[in-house]
Amino acid sequence: MDELSAPGVSALRQAQDTIIEHSLDRISSAHDFYRTLPEGSRDQIAAVARLGVTMFVDSAESPSTPLVPSQIFSVAPAALTGVITLEQTLALVRTVLDVVVDEAPRAVPDEDHDTVRILVLTFGRDVGFAAAEVYARAAEARGAWDARLESVAVDAMLHDDPQDAATRAGTAGWNGTGPVATIAAKTTLDALGVSRLRHECRNLASDCLVSVRGDSVLIVLGGSSQAHAPSSRHSSSGSRAENAEQLVDQAAMQVAGGLGGSAVVGPVVSGISHAGRSLRSALAGLRALPGWAEAPNPVHADDLLPERLLAGDELAGEQILSLVHAPLHEMGDPFESTVATYLALGGSLEATARNLFVHANTVRYRLGRVSEQVGWDATNARDGLMLHMAIIVGRLAVGRED
Repeated sequence: MDELSAPGVSALRQAQDTIIEHSLDRISSAHDFYRTLPEGSRDQIAAVARLGVTMFVDSAESPSTPLVPSQIFSVAPAALTGVITLEQTLALVRTVLDVVVDEAPRAVPDEDHDTVRILVLTFGRDVGFAAAEVYARAAEARGAWDARLESVAVDAMLHDDPQDAATRAGTAGWNGTGPVATIAAKTTLDALGVSRLRHECRNLASDCLVSVRGDSVLIVLGGSSQAHAPSSRHSSSGSRAENAEQLVDQAAMQVAGGLGGSAVVGPVVSGISHAGRSLRSALAGLRALPGWAEAPNPVHADDLLPERLLAGDELAGEQILSLVHAPLHEMGDPFESTVATYLALGGSLEATARNLFVHANTVRYRLGRVSEQVGWDATNARDGLMLHMAIIVGRLAVGRED
């Protein structure tokens, strides 16, 4: 590349202050966002522009000296990347370059016109790449910090401190007040995989927290009950809440299904302060998952209550009492004793009828009512196991009270 002549360098140096002044004027008139920035941010941008023009002139004067374009942004703190976007920064760079392209050739002798234009375009290209690198580093640093905040919030949930968990989740960017579902999964994710996972979570739910721990990942998803509520004015608050819970559970199942490893979805809870209970259920389910070889993937933690109970999960005992035994017990003794007898006798309608001194159709009717109201069918092997465990846990609970 040709170098500027000595008169050209001298003329460019003399025009430097004027070019800087005109560049700042052009920035102010051409960009509305610049005029709305705080004074401190405008001063930092002005300092970057001054240094940029000065470095360009220096490079034209000493072309053999290695140029480090990233130094242009050294006069502005990293926090500035959170005030203006990369697109806005490049627009500012382009504005300054336009002024330099317009005015620098006019300031030098005619024989230096083409050389100075080439120098400006080359310098502008390097500055553009430098700006992109600055923003990439800032984004990487913010991503690492955000990941740390999310992991701290998840830790607070696991330690069962509702208030602390809600506060730390808010610090990590959680805004919603609607229902929450969680996921515990065995999977290995690299940085790109984690980024894609967060993107998918945010597309499916209002809020998300992702905590990667070696070969496993914990995810908390939240949906706003107002954002997902039915539009009909006749819809009750109960139906709106149920709809929101269903949506966040569906989102969790969809995310879990795409993780590529064993995944357990915790029960939906009312809000982020109660997310710890759901998360601990999901983790307990993941630990107990080997006990059910035929389990679907993903699977709900509540469907693993028998395995969790046998694995020593105390929370499973509480849940099987409230979810299965309590509604069965509320139906009355004929129904509970029929289920218990039917299961104890190996699922024989006739043997159960003889033992209870009723007709087989009565047994069939009672089992059907239980399936409708409690949600588990004693004639199904898997559901029968759930009901049998619930009856045992209920009897043990009564024994402890006595």
